[in-house]
Amino acid sequence: MTAISPERYLGLDTTGLTAHTCSEGSGAYELYATEGAWAALHDLQADAAKHGFCVQPCSAFRSFARQGAIVEGKFTGARPILDRNEQPLQPIPSDPVARLRAILLFSALPGCSRHHFGSDFDIYDPHLLPAGQKLQLTAQEYAQGSYFYELGVYLQESLSRFGFVRPYMSAPATTVTNTDSTNNSNSTSTPQSASGAEQEQWGIGREPWHISHLVSARDCLRAYDAERALSEIERSKWSFAPFVRQVWSVDLVQALLRPDCA
Repeated sequence: MTAISPERYLGLDTTGLTAHTCSEGSGAYELYATEGAWAALHDLQADAAKHGFCVQPCSAFRSFARQGAIVEGKFTGARPILDRNEQPLQPIPSDPVARLRAILLFSALPGCSRHHFGSDFDIYDPHLLPAGQKLQLTAQEYAQGSYFYELGVYLQESLSRFGFVRPYMSAPATTVTNTDSTNNSNSTSTPQSASGAEQEQWGIGREPWHISHLVSARDCLRAYDAERALSEIERSKWSFAPFVRQVWSVDLVQALLRPDCA
């Protein structure tokens, strides 16, 4: 088995991933993922078609830089921050740490996204979007009576047959913080926080559209070093970077990466 490098699981390069051209209407776009994830997605698409669905990916691999730009946009006010009701948060917290906490409800920190692995897709059915409706990627689109509800039911019943899960549909498993400073294990279960104090529980928003190919994700999760991720963020020039250590914890990494799913 080839060792997974930090550059690979942090989304700093695309080694081991392959590009596929996808189309949406008259447009085309290129996405990267592992060969195994692509093969499983194609099998899922074929089965979905038999049930009347046109499953398409709108996102796959996402780089460290791209994920950081998403968080930065929300932190600086260029992008909206959504509250737990998926509405624009008002007022925006003036305290930078509180603002960063609000962002993390729906956006992972760079280096802490499963999209870095090339194992995960955001999917939808363009044929189910009402005319003139732009894709939102919100849980409300999957609510009973909404346009993606039946797709959500199909995914719930079918994903496991193709090696997929939806990692952001429930709360993460409870973790136990290890505050032993001599522990250097590269594991998402034992990253050290700044204080070493008892960690809070993080409630990450539900994402019915986000699917993860477990076999493709496992090697990245096994190799993952949370301290390396934190170091990469703190070395960046993003304006939110100086405040990340104040929210960093075992439970945050667990909630963002969901290693309990793999």
